[in-house]
Amino acid sequence: MRRIQKLLANWLFPKFISNACESRIPRSGAAGANVNCYVLSIDNNDSPFFIATEISGDRIAGLAWDGNSYANETTLTIQEIENKNLRITHYYGLYEVTYKGICDAAFHYATKWSYIKIWLHEKLDSISQYFFNKKKLVTKKRIELLQFMMESQLDRSHSGIRFHQLMTDLYSINWILHPSREEQERRLELYLDSLTQSGEISQINHEYVVTGSAISAIERYEEEERRHTEAVKLQKRMVLLTLILVFTALVQSGVIKLPVLIDLTDKAQQEESMYNHTLNPVRFAHWTHKSYAFVRRLA
Repeated sequence: MRRIQKLLANWLFPKFISNACESRIPRSGAAGANVNCYVLSIDNNDSPFFIATEISGDRIAGLAWDGNSYANETTLTIQEIENKNLRITHYYGLYEVTYKGICDAAFHYATKWSYIKIWLHEKLDSISQYFFNKKKLVTKKRIELLQFMMESQLDRSHSGIRFHQLMTDLYSINWILHPSREEQERRLELYLDSLTQSGEISQINHEYVVTGSAISAIERYEEEERRHTEAVKLQKRMVLLTLILVFTALVQSGVIKLPVLIDLTDKAQQEESMYNHTLNPVRFAHWTHKSYAFVRRLA
């Protein structure tokens, strides 16, 4: 190792190896949430080579890979470790933080940046779970659940789906911590039992599979919905037409009087008067006589 890398290794290796993980690492439940240990391993051309278990001064004791497992006891010095082959994994609760090389491990160990991101992630999850728990888990209608399961089955590489996976697909993983999750589980089980008894789905090896009968059931439902929608539209048109006819009858009977928007009577009388005034023969003859006398005087 180079000088700086060797200094970092002398600083961090004792901390990591003294807190080395056991052979079995819990990854779920309360036991997994309390895990806080390191695995310091060395690879050789991307293949397993060595895993550290103890450190004493400049020497690191551990187990070498025998082709199937870490079994052969081996001792290495810090100088023999190439930084590019070093991999440090921190099992932090249910999270796994992996560092490639001693410099990467030193940066995150000193700044705590990886753990700040984990803390932020947990806080956001906690806030999201809080608001999710405030919402009521709404059960889909029987036919809507069947449609959801059929579309989900078409998107999967295999046909069946287990109960808890279906719950997760419906409500996200947050349903596990929801206060009414048990009630919702029972309600969904009743729906699934109903669909199983009617033949739309079948249960095979604890998985639910949508059958061909579901297609005809969905098509019947969609046809009934279409007819219902058309009937509602027709009723609305009939109501509108009836209102228009009633309004027209009330106007014609004089019960409702509409204001005159344009009064053409006065205008017609004015035009008629102007026409008569222009074409009055007496006035026209008198005007013609005066004009002739005026012209003679000018001559």
